[in-house]
Amino acid sequence: MENNGNKKQSLYIRLKRKNKLFYLRMLRQTDSPEKIALGAAIGVAAGILPTFFFGAVLAIGVAYIVKANKIAAVLGTFIMNPVTTPLFWTLSSMVGGVVFWQEWGTVASSFSDKDLMGGVRWAVIIFMTGNIIVAATGAFITYFVVKALVVRHRERKLARRKMRLSGPAS
Repeated sequence: MENNGNKKQSLYIRLKRKNKLFYLRMLRQTDSPEKIALGAAIGVAAGILPTFFFGAVLAIGVAYIVKANKIAAVLGTFIMNPVTTPLFWTLSSMVGGVVFWQEWGTVASSFSDKDLMGGVRWAVIIFMTGNIIVAATGAFITYFVVKALVVRHRERKLARRKMRLSGPAS
């Protein structure tokens, strides 16, 4: 029984380390904070949209076109993973339902034998509308958060460098 607890703790520690590595890779890019933030925002949008394993390729392509940081774009796509997928898909369905004034249960019940394809089409329209809104909102928030983090990281790095170069206080 204790071994199972150790596995869970080990998994938690590995996930925490991996997240920190992604975070530091993003902050240590040499591009401008705006290009890094734009790349991350593109990646988050591509990650949330149902691109099914092509999110990174899409993010790199868009980042190349708009001259954003491509590494930050790829890192941004990792927002979508087996843990967060149900959250974003549920949120997308809920947001789409709000936009169309539909309860998700009502849309799900429209899948009947006589109108299966009509129900599927309607559910896809609701889901994709919500998904686009969630992706755009996530990208918008990501841009400003990542830009602030990169600026703060660089300011702290510069302050440490200045302290180190000035020597000990007399």
